[in-house]
Amino acid sequence: KSAAISSSATCAKDIYVGENVVIEDNCIVGSNVVIGNNTVILSGTIIKNNVTIGCNNTIGGIGFGYEKNELGEWEVIPHIGNVVIDEGVEIGNNTCIDRAVLGSTHIGKNVKIDNLVHIAHGVKIAQNALIIANAMIAGSAIIEENVWFGPSSSLLNKGVVKKDALVGMGSVVVKLVEENTVVAGNPAKFFRKNNDK
Repeated sequence: KSAAISSSATCAKDIYVGENVVIEDNCIVGSNVVIGNNTVILSGTIIKNNVTIGCNNTIGGIGFGYEKNELGEWEVIPHIGNVVIDEGVEIGNNTCIDRAVLGSTHIGKNVKIDNLVHIAHGVKIAQNALIIANAMIAGSAIIEENVWFGPSSSLLNKGVVKKDALVGMGSVVVKLVEENTVVAGNPAKFFRKNNDK
């Protein structure tokens, strides 16, 4: 009874919605979706079938994108895109996923996102990637399929992590991570080939 669901949202009949959940205008929520207590799904977000979202998440908020105006003051860039979450995604608790400036922030099929993760505007995460606790993925970054992105690690804006790569715990990724490699450190450096595929 405490949930607030916009009349313009389209929700399948078999979803579970926890206490104090907000689903804003023009959202689409597919079948067999679970949304935990106090989670906010902001306007235009698309959540496909068989997705589980934990408690206290914000999905579809405006990203930290600013430009200076003619007075030299910071002004937020309009974020008119959305967030798209594909089938089979699982999201833990206390995670934020920002809407794109243009287009979509996209979370691919079967991606698993841990607690306390921040995914910025315009990020693309491909299928089967694992994004572990306290990770920070900056704006317009790309994470390809089957990547393991370690706890407390960060990826520079517009950075790319190629498929089957592993980013070690606490790493700061500031340049391209090649396919099927392990990187670690600050800044992250090549450690070895990833044979654990």
